[in-house]
Amino acid sequence: MSDSADSKETGKLYQSLEMRLDSIAEKILLSKPNYKENIVLEVQKIIEKIFVNAAMKASKNNVSRAAKLLGINRNTLSKKIKEYQKKKY
Repeated sequence: MSDSADSKETGKLYQSLEMRLDSIAEKILLSKPNYKENIVLEVQKIIEKIFVNAAMKASKNNVSRAAKLLGINRNTLSKKIKEYQKKKY
């Protein structure tokens, strides 16, 4: 696949993600969650965890390759993985 085709496919995936998240966000907001809760921060944590897990899977648990896929430093990724092992989201 050419770089142009890859870019178009990636754009479509981002668009699909945005549409799905839009629907989910509305449902979360209408479910009347605890108003003291920072909803955006909680959702960011969940999405980050999903992407970290996907990168680890795609890289066959190679932290350096997963970090490269995510565009973050390997040490940062290692810290996030340790954090996820301690906390449940």
